[in-house]
Amino acid sequence: MTDTPINEPDPPRKSRARSRETVMNTLAGVLGCLALVVMIATVFRVATAKLWESSQINPDYVDAVYEDLQGRGWSGDSRENSALISAAGDVKPAGNKLTLNDVTPREEDSKSAKKAAIATAASSNTPPPPAPAPDLPNINGIANIEAKRIEIEAVIRGFFESNSIDMKLVFARDSMRVRPLMENFYRSHPMNPPRWKNLGWLMSVDEKGYRFGYAQAVFDDAEPISVVIEETTEGKYRVDWESSVSYGELDWKEFLKVRPAEPTLLRVIASKPQVAPEGTAVEGQEIIEIKHPAQEGTVLASFDRNDPKFQSLIEQLQSGNWKDVPLTLRLCFPGSSSTGGTSLGAKIANIEGKGWLILQGNRS
Repeated sequence: MTDTPINEPDPPRKSRARSRETVMNTLAGVLGCLALVVMIATVFRVATAKLWESSQINPDYVDAVYEDLQGRGWSGDSRENSALISAAGDVKPAGNKLTLNDVTPREEDSKSAKKAAIATAASSNTPPPPAPAPDLPNINGIANIEAKRIEIEAVIRGFFESNSIDMKLVFARDSMRVRPLMENFYRSHPMNPPRWKNLGWLMSVDEKGYRFGYAQAVFDDAEPISVVIEETTEGKYRVDWESSVSYGELDWKEFLKVRPAEPTLLRVIASKPQVAPEGTAVEGQEIIEIKHPAQEGTVLASFDRNDPKFQSLIEQLQSGNWKDVPLTLRLCFPGSSSTGGTSLGAKIANIEGKGWLILQGNRS
């Protein structure tokens, strides 16, 4: 019996099959590399967008609120209202007076580090010591502020997440003095803590004799809020509550309606009037237009520019170019009532603090 030979594959056909297999393997490798590149590019783009979103600072706004007697110093802030905040850009320090550290937010090392810092901040429910004496030239802002980001974020986060006055006072500057102010304010303003996201930009504020900083709190469900922080001699951090809510002794609408004869403390925005007021000008009298940062309505207010007590007011207006300058003033309508008033409107009885920040702890 003769064995039947097994037919061997055609050599050319076998070569073509191997070539197709090689091409398919190469194509699969190329597609895999392309997918990896696309994925990395997408992640990088998202991360870059988030960093850009939270690191924006408006130079015009910083110039408007950061003033001192010879040039630049601190002046308070509002809740990012449209009158003061426009599209953000890069900040360039004014001379050597504004110290800007790395203001780009970064992820913290771990959630446990944040919780530990919050617990440490909350455990010290004691008011900060009195403001340092003005003869301490070595104190000027918060030194090396970016290295203290974790501790500062813990305090600011605790401040905004607090849902009671007692808890908020734990993180508030000058807590003993502002307690009655908080109690008065929250009778008519609900305390609705926003959902925290992260700490945005962070900078030291150049104010001789004080350890002040300026920071942006970013939320998931609300607009960012810029706040003033102070470092105590014990290395703790406290948020200036008054400037964060633009606190006033009377609601702005109520002030315009009642026209109180007694001087009333208000945090306002002041500018030189675009149109000169009617009537005969009194020698030495200065008139400015005043408005609230968040409510409608304006009023003209006058003061005696030759009175030494208004020297600080004139300096703040000049350094702000007499346009949208944040001020803390005591205003009144002398000799007026709710049914009438003077032709010019309000009178400035006094200037309090600097911008929206009261420097001395014993002021009210």
